[in-house]
Amino acid sequence: MSVLLIIAIPYYWYLVDPGAGPGAVEPRAKPVTMTQLRALAAAPEGARPVEVRVETVGLRFNSRNMLAAGTGLRSMPNTVRAYELVVPGSAPVVIDAGISEKAALAHDFERFDKAAQARVERALSRAGHAVLLADKPTHNGGHEDGERRPARELPPPGGAPYALAPGVVVIPAGGLRPGTAMVYAWLANGREYLFTGDVAQLAASWAELRPPARLATREEPDTYRSENLSWLMTINALRRAAPQMILVAGHDPAKVPFSVGTFSD
Repeated sequence: MSVLLIIAIPYYWYLVDPGAGPGAVEPRAKPVTMTQLRALAAAPEGARPVEVRVETVGLRFNSRNMLAAGTGLRSMPNTVRAYELVVPGSAPVVIDAGISEKAALAHDFERFDKAAQARVERALSRAGHAVLLADKPTHNGGHEDGERRPARELPPPGGAPYALAPGVVVIPAGGLRPGTAMVYAWLANGREYLFTGDVAQLAASWAELRPPARLATREEPDTYRSENLSWLMTINALRRAAPQMILVAGHDPAKVPFSVGTFSD
C-alpha cells in the first residue's frame, strides 16, 4: 500500500490535479465581457472578415494531461495552426505564424507540412494585420528567445482588449507568459469566434477548467496556474453569454467549424 501511495501522490499532483495549488490566489474571472468585445469589434469603420481559413503546419504527439491536467495519459495530436481572416477588398488578418522546419525538428514534431508553412508565410507577407497568440516557436514561426523576429502584433502585457481591425479584437492574457493573447473575431455574417491560443489548449481546458499538468508548467511562475484558471473561467463566462460563439482551442486537432479550407492564394 505504501508503495502505491508513493507512486500515486506524485502522479496525481504532477499530472492530474487541475487546481491552482495550496497558498495560491483564488482564481477569478477577468473583467472581459461579450458586450465589451462586440463594442470594440464594431468600432472601427470598414469591412469585417467574411471567412476563416486554417493551415495545419505540423503536429507532435503528447499526453492529453500535458495540455489539460486530468484528461488522461493517452497520446493525442498537438497541432500547430495559423488562421486567416479573409476581408473583402482588403488585405487579410493573419493569426499566428506557424513554425519553421528547423524548429519543428528541434521540438520533436512527427509531421511538418512545408507547403502549408509556405502558404502561411505568403499570407503574412501581404497581411493587413498579423497577430500572435503567443511569442514562442509553436506560434511565432519557429523563433526561439533572443532570435530576431519579423514584425508581428504582440499585445502589451496586462493591457485591456483592443480593436485590431474591423470585427477583430485582441485580448491580452495578462498574468501569463508575456505576449500571450486571445483573439475575438466577429464576421460579417454575425458568426463569432474566439481563438484561445495557449490560454486553453484543448476544449476540455475551458469547459472543465483544466490548465496544463504541473509537469508541463514547472518552469512557469508560481502565479501561472491561478492566472490560467482565471482566464479559463473568463472563457467559460464568455461562452455562456454567447453560446453560439465558436471556441478554437490552441492545439486541439478538431476541425474548426465553418472554416472554408486552407489559406487563399
